[in-house]
Amino acid sequence: MARGKKKPRTQPEFDIKEFKDEYLSRFVKDKKEEIRGETIGFEGKDLIIKLEDNFYKIPIASVELSGDVLNLKKKVDWKKAKTQGEKWRKKELDPL
Repeated sequence: MARGKKKPRTQPEFDIKEFKDEYLSRFVKDKKEEIRGETIGFEGKDLIIKLEDNFYKIPIASVELSGDVLNLKKKVDWKKAKTQGEKWRKKELDPL
């Protein structure tokens, strides 16, 4: 058998249209059933969540649709999510 390089792993195709209608304007709840925010948008494979005046950016893979809410199914680094969410806000929402 010939030895060669391994084939690179390919990521499954991600279709934002698949999530757009179902994941927008949904409350995100943690395992304690506490609301962590409401989804307001997407950026790549991430959800943008708003809670009061704060914005968070979390991976779509960390939530699961259950009825009318999105439940967190993975741990989220909320400090990092807030930093990334604020970067998104400055880029997308701040006036010129």
